[in-house]
Amino acid sequence: MATDEERIKDIYKTYIELICPYIICYETLSDRFPTEILNEIRAVFTHLSKYNLTDNVSIKKRNLSKAEDHIKRSILDCYKFICTAYEDEYSKFDKRYKNTDLSFVDNGEFLPKLIEVRKNAKDLLLDARKTDLSLDSDDETNTNEAYEKYEKAFLAYTSVYNLINDSYKKLEKLRKKAITKNIISIAIGIIGLVIGILGIIF
Repeated sequence: MATDEERIKDIYKTYIELICPYIICYETLSDRFPTEILNEIRAVFTHLSKYNLTDNVSIKKRNLSKAEDHIKRSILDCYKFICTAYEDEYSKFDKRYKNTDLSFVDNGEFLPKLIEVRKNAKDLLLDARKTDLSLDSDDETNTNEAYEKYEKAFLAYTSVYNLINDSYKKLEKLRKKAITKNIISIAIGIIGLVIGILGIIF
């Protein structure tokens, strides 16, 4: 069984190595700071302060446990927010490439894979969100269930984001070809129209 010192060290480690990178990821994607996560972090350090400012063993024990609960809720909120940010990124992607035939990317392998991984991510996120209806912050079983489900959704959405990001150069090359083709088609159409009008006039 871990000592109090080891548990406190683990809280700090989780904050630096996990929560901070997640916050940076979310800020980069959405250009905003999630205040809900900030509230959880504040709660963590409030309980750690109470832990350190007393010699009462039972008060120490209670506050350390609460600090651990809030650090877990911080991660859970990170998962929620990043999933939403990834879905917003997908919407931007969908809009940018709506006139591009993605079936040509990676010899036709990209599009079916993208459809599959995004459907999986959406299904997992929907399943995770259902836990919000019964989530009780005082109920460890419900919190653990929500944590596990949101983690799966987060990992699935990360796969969607990485798949698109890793194929960016190919996607842009194909999009530029599609734009060039459309411009040529429009130019030919305009030239044909002008020639037709001139033919009628003369």
